[in-house]
Amino acid sequence: MMNNLQHLTQLLDCAFKDKPNNQAIVGLDNVINYDQLYNNSICLENYLSANIGKGTVAIMLPNLLAFPVSLFGVWYADRTATLINPLYTSDEVLKQCLDAQVTTIIIAKVFYKTLRPILKKTKIKHVITVEVGDLQPTIKRYIVNLITCIKRKTFMIQKRSGVNYITLNKVLKNHTYRLTSKTFKNEVALLQYTGGTSGVLKAATLKHKNILANIDQLKQWLPKDINSDSSILTALPLYHIFALTINCLLFIHIKATSILVLNPRDIKQLITPIKKYNIDAITGVNTLFNVLVRHKEFKKLDWSHLKVSVSGGMPLDKKISDLWQSVVGKPIVQGYGLTECSPVVSAESYETSEYTGSVGKPLVDTTIKIFDHSLHDMKTNEIGEIGIKGPQVMESYWHKEELNKEVFTENGYFLSGDVGYIDEQGRIFIVDRVKDMIIVSGFNVYPCDVEQVLNQHPEVIESACIGIKHKVSGQSVKAFVVKKSGSILDKHTLIEHCKEHLTHYKIPRKIEWIDSLPKSNVGKILKRKLMH
Repeated sequence: MMNNLQHLTQLLDCAFKDKPNNQAIVGLDNVINYDQLYNNSICLENYLSANIGKGTVAIMLPNLLAFPVSLFGVWYADRTATLINPLYTSDEVLKQCLDAQVTTIIIAKVFYKTLRPILKKTKIKHVITVEVGDLQPTIKRYIVNLITCIKRKTFMIQKRSGVNYITLNKVLKNHTYRLTSKTFKNEVALLQYTGGTSGVLKAATLKHKNILANIDQLKQWLPKDINSDSSILTALPLYHIFALTINCLLFIHIKATSILVLNPRDIKQLITPIKKYNIDAITGVNTLFNVLVRHKEFKKLDWSHLKVSVSGGMPLDKKISDLWQSVVGKPIVQGYGLTECSPVVSAESYETSEYTGSVGKPLVDTTIKIFDHSLHDMKTNEIGEIGIKGPQVMESYWHKEELNKEVFTENGYFLSGDVGYIDEQGRIFIVDRVKDMIIVSGFNVYPCDVEQVLNQHPEVIESACIGIKHKVSGQSVKAFVVKKSGSILDKHTLIEHCKEHLTHYKIPRKIEWIDSLPKSNVGKILKRKLMH
């Protein structure tokens, strides 16, 4: 495995040793090189090793320079990290902190107001606060922090007695660059929570060896001309495993540069780095690419350095991929992954010449099988549940013994909950989630099939389909559709469009116009919110 690397900190060790002056991370237009990333991570390790006891360390940060510093600091201190979405409510933060047994949290000061009401219910004894301007040049840091305080009204934080508070800036000033001599004993790198679309809280126990295996697999997949001089646009949040593994850890492994976007929902923040830097790679979800291709400046941007664009997390819409290819000259390649798999399972070749609808072939050392309901193997082109085996697959969910028995087959395949098939060329096609499948009069309807047809209509921006009760057929299809601004598209016309492309039982019985679809912070459509 990767020249016998055993611990994720060795990724940064190697980059620091071989390319200390290479640009590691760009955030708010400021660069930190591998020398700075390493030294700041060691400062944090010194503090953590000297001051905190047992327990998981939570990191609740957006895409700031402090994020990789915090994560590597935790790993150098031989602790397990859990990454918390900064947009979570207090209740959601509480549930994760209790489940993960968090005793220390590294949190953006602007989000402390979410933590404060529930702090007394947790086991947290140490709070390290991060300001948006941290790790910026001194004058810029003061200005950025002042503006943030004024905008967010966060000049002072209300401290709780019995809890130790310190700022990351103070930690980095007061501790040395010398690593505490230690042998790493903790195998678990991350308690990475999943189940956002289903609503069930559970953590994949990802060991260092799982994530390192996936990084090695991805390095073998990467275009050969992506190297230590390359850069990747990181618009997805680093607390999401897709961006963490590819944009952060893989690019540290190849000693390249990750350009952070603090808030991709602000289209200016998304477009500006594309104008300013030579972007070699970009990762995103369908929603992100949709925003880009519809932006007025999209066709004016210089994409000449771009080697690969990767979409994951949700199905990629053909219309969006075709628009992208018409401008960029290359299609968006699709990958498939799950949090439980560190996360990448398969990917199309970067040499793919057109949209195929496939998520490619399994990565090296990864085996895929398609199972029926009785866990019998399915044949080529037969639809069933996707099972995965490989070194990147977690060994278990955190403290979920009964669930662990359900999700692994006797011969060690992880049951993904995704429905798909493998074609004659060995390519994987995802049909839908098992839980999202709609059964109409005994026929299986995969919402993805209906959504693709709806989205092909020129007046439709996006759509989502769910199953609703029907007294005759058991269930029927209901579609939530976002129309283009000013569109006069009516329901009858859209149903007629569906009739041209879908068999009768797949056609939506109900259509509801909606201004926007409910989405997670990374752009996944939250269908459970459409069911209320």
